[in-house]
Amino acid sequence: MNRHNIIEAIGKQFLTSNIESNEFSYPQALKAEGKFIDPSLVATGNTTHQYLDMRFVDGGISVLIETKDNFDKYKREDIHSQISAYVNYEKVLTGNKIIAILANTQDDRIKVWWGSDLVIDESHQLKNQYSLKSFGEYAGLYSNVVNDKEQVIKNTYALNEILHKHGVSEKIRSQLVGTCLLALKYDVKFEGLSTKQIIGGIEEVISNLLDKDLNKASKLSILKTKVLESQDVSQLKPQAIQEILRHIEKNITPFVNDKNAIGQDILNLFFTTFNKYVGKTDKNQAFTPDHIVHFMCQVVGVNRNSRVLDPCCGSGAFLVRAMTEAIDDCANEEEIDGIKKKNIYGIEYEETAFGLSTTNMLIHGDGNSNVRQGSCFELSEFIEDARINVVLMNPPYNAQRRHCLKTYTEQWPKKIKEDPSQGFHFVHHVASLVKTGKLAVLLPMQCAIGASKEILKFKELMLNEHTLDAVFSFPEDIFHPGATASACCMIFNLGERHDKSCRDTFFGYFKNDGFVKKKNLGRIERTKLNKSEGVWADIESNWLDLYQKREARSGMSVNKKVTATDEWLAEVYMDTDYSLLSDSLWIKTLRKHVAYQLLNGNTDSASNNKATNNIIDIKKCMWASYQANEVFDVKSGIQASDVNVSDDEVDGGIVYLRPSNSYSISNGFIREEDAPNKYIFSDQLVMGNTGAGSHTWTYYILGRFIPNNNLSVLLTKDKLNKFQKIFLIPILESNRYRYAYGRIPSQTRFLSSTIYLPSKNIIEADGTKKTVPDWQFMEDYIKSLPYSASL
Repeated sequence: MNRHNIIEAIGKQFLTSNIESNEFSYPQALKAEGKFIDPSLVATGNTTHQYLDMRFVDGGISVLIETKDNFDKYKREDIHSQISAYVNYEKVLTGNKIIAILANTQDDRIKVWWGSDLVIDESHQLKNQYSLKSFGEYAGLYSNVVNDKEQVIKNTYALNEILHKHGVSEKIRSQLVGTCLLALKYDVKFEGLSTKQIIGGIEEVISNLLDKDLNKASKLSILKTKVLESQDVSQLKPQAIQEILRHIEKNITPFVNDKNAIGQDILNLFFTTFNKYVGKTDKNQAFTPDHIVHFMCQVVGVNRNSRVLDPCCGSGAFLVRAMTEAIDDCANEEEIDGIKKKNIYGIEYEETAFGLSTTNMLIHGDGNSNVRQGSCFELSEFIEDARINVVLMNPPYNAQRRHCLKTYTEQWPKKIKEDPSQGFHFVHHVASLVKTGKLAVLLPMQCAIGASKEILKFKELMLNEHTLDAVFSFPEDIFHPGATASACCMIFNLGERHDKSCRDTFFGYFKNDGFVKKKNLGRIERTKLNKSEGVWADIESNWLDLYQKREARSGMSVNKKVTATDEWLAEVYMDTDYSLLSDSLWIKTLRKHVAYQLLNGNTDSASNNKATNNIIDIKKCMWASYQANEVFDVKSGIQASDVNVSDDEVDGGIVYLRPSNSYSISNGFIREEDAPNKYIFSDQLVMGNTGAGSHTWTYYILGRFIPNNNLSVLLTKDKLNKFQKIFLIPILESNRYRYAYGRIPSQTRFLSSTIYLPSKNIIEADGTKKTVPDWQFMEDYIKSLPYSASL
């Protein structure tokens, strides 16, 4: 690809140069504008990058192109540094939005980077770029889409309120909104028209789009009878339906453009978010967030050759994302058309959701979607004929009998009304039909734990035929504000028996996706400090890198050979990242202990915030691992119903402790004469072992107390003083992640876990070397911290 061809492809009219070689000199341009740049931003070693091969500019957009005869000959770091220099120059010179391109002159290969606050790295690189596009197409990445996801969600929430105001039932809101968005995309008229005329115009648009669809009649019937001809819609006053359309046209459509990747992202975000709002009354509806859908597509490697199935497709989030990813891998329109016609398959049982998935696919440009209404258990031939090699699914976790495989439900006891496998039998059935390829599924954490005999059965059935390639632990509030289930993602390599695989299963503890809950907005992506760019792209890139390299990293990932009877979670096998421990954690623990003492009337020494020793560096000690049963014995508490507990303080009584998620552990009181001796403890560590949010919080309790049965008393095998016991609290709490959501710290589970402690080597009497906890170091360390004098 020579210079002339590059210029013709981008657009000669946008080319700018300022030196005779037709290159662009940034120092010369900066000088003319009276601007300056930090030299460190444009230099690599002793080389200062100044002259860009080609620069195209128009309307606040800059396309920067650096050419190499063969970029394989160069170190990636050197090329990235050079292009980064030109990007930094351009930011100072113009402040424009930038597309940076590396182009080969020996062949047609290119690499493209873009994004707000552009950095030349993996997360900003546009994948699957095979040919140069026009300046207008590159500019469209920025100019045609307002990339403000939080504003989209705010507008979506406002739209839901408008529908509520006009009495549109929650059951049809998603379908109505999707249909309106689709009609507006094709310029349906609505201003000044009657409700009947507007509905007629919408029907005509949908009918034309479904013209070549074999299921046109059924899809139109659902749309008309369930939505457009429903009483809620057909009896809307013209002003009401016009307000709805006007809001969508003004506040939703400017943010979406299905002709580029970011437009697809925003469109999927809108659909997922709206479905969550209207589905909030049904906590079994688990609408998968689009960024998680995108990650799962990346993990299984969706491309132009993928034949994708979602057998429980709901609103179609997996289908449209898979279609987008496959199209991004296409080189021409013929391949794109083939993707839409032959490569995307869906099944949905529920009629309304089926209509919604149809509309969703149409909005994303697919008028010939292979989406069928029915049960995946009754459409086995449809699945087998499709020659699927990628499955993406999020099955119902509490499916009723009528939604499940009949031969399976016949085995249920009569009292069982919902799927005891919590969706796992959907997975096994589909895997048995597809046979080979990749399967990615979201399932509740109980399926990974193996919380029942039924779940264990399907774990074993899956491993008999397929390999468990990976399991990712996702954020516990991933489906907020829809369902409340905590989910993990399992990846199976279909057709290869698990015990024949030469690789361990990869487990990722991917709990931090960079999203936070905001009132009335659901989960919102955080932005980078002092920037408008979100954090998710970098997080996703890191997750994928760990998975693809099978890298074990403390606090993030681990590789482990597992069987059906093992737990399939990173929490079980992963090393805790003790590098995150710092002085502040122990100081916080001391302050909580002091506050607890004050709350319970001990004011003698609880106000001294001085340290008793000089500062000691916790990072310089030697750490060693111990099984918890080497350090502790565990004793259980007693139920309140088994003793006479008073909420009021009793003279001469003993404190009765109840679990709490903070150091303000709640108290009751038991009279001395009513107190069972075997449950009386003094000056000990206690850990919550159950309760919402309270388990695995650890406290040091001074004086005599009786623990509730939801507390465990941790008796140290070595005789320890109060300083040493206080030291153990942050160590124990750094392992809290192991016990979340279905993995409460039972005595067996806790005692078999591993903890790390500051240690030292000693020589035994027989001359053997032994590593033991360095309790003196721990005592000295605590004494070196503020508030330790209060102990």
